Amino acid sequence: MRCLPSIYRQDYPDYEVILVDNASTDGSIEFLEREFPQLIVVRNKENLGYTGANNVGFKKATGKYIAVLNPDTKVEPNWLQELVNALEEDQFAAMATPKILLMDNPEKINTCGNDITFTGLTFCRGLDQQAESYQEPEIVSAVSGAAFVIKRCILDQIGGFDENLFMYYEETDLSLRAMLAGYKCLFVPKSVIYHQYAFRFPPGKCFYQERNRYYSLLKTLRWQTFIVLLPELLISEILAWGYVFLFGADHIKSKYRSWVWLINNRDQILMARQNTQRLRQVDDKTLLNSFTYRLNFSQTTKPLLGRTLELIINPLIFVLGNFSKILTVW
Repeated sequence: MRCLPSIYRQDYPDYEVILVDNASTDGSIEFLEREFPQLIVVRNKENLGYTGANNVGFKKATGKYIAVLNPDTKVEPNWLQELVNALEEDQFAAMATPKILLMDNPEKINTCGNDITFTGLTFCRGLDQQAESYQEPEIVSAVSGAAFVIKRCILDQIGGFDENLFMYYEETDLSLRAMLAGYKCLFVPKSVIYHQYAFRFPPGKCFYQERNRYYSLLKTLRWQTFIVLLPELLISEILAWGYVFLFGADHIKSKYRSWVWLINNRDQILMARQNTQRLRQVDDKTLLNSFTYRLNFSQTTKPLLGRTLELIINPLIFVLGNFSKILTVW
């Protein structure tokens, strides 16, 4: 009742709203069908995850552009128009993402697109900074899965979300495929939404985040590039294991299960890799040029510990990352 009314107040002249229900059982769909009879509802018989459900919506959509929006958001009336304008002005832009502010504290930023680091870890750009920051349009390494628009022709070219991911890291994977195909992702500050965001790291998220990070890198990067990045990946692995040990046994098991899945599903990874490599129009150095060395630990842990880790780790990642870009010449 917060998200949908804001969508229907858009000043964009012609759009359809599709809601994909992932086999909910709480009566919410029946309620929404009564309240919003113009809403196009697609009911899944089972929970297909974030990736599968959105892909169902992609198939149902008929527009030239497709917007993905989380239900825990509220959008400004010009949200959609500004994103479409940015995409229409740039033939090489595949996706555009808005300035996302915190729902409970709209004076602060949730994210202005996402940063991909040399470790494959991703972070929100501008989290907790003042809303007036990030006033200029920029190319970003990844859109935010909470809200973005993609050109339908490019979605058809690179494919929808990878359903092997199920949830988490899916927008990063889609952004990487778009860049691999020679396109770019845009941050559009004039487009503004509000997101009910709070960082959480349950054991299930630990499994999907860690598994999906390596799965996506393994299918996107050339083998030589992956080898060049091994020092950065080793550092991230040490940090990840240390992080899950802070949370306890369930998180340790989840981290372990992510590696078991990657090993047991290596044939599936190789098949996904073949499909992804068919999109390649740029070299890996182009991809790495969009990555950053900054691991924003303050977003995921206590501020003092986070800042200490940043002071120690980020200079090392900076040196290693730039060295990796020099070595990545093939």
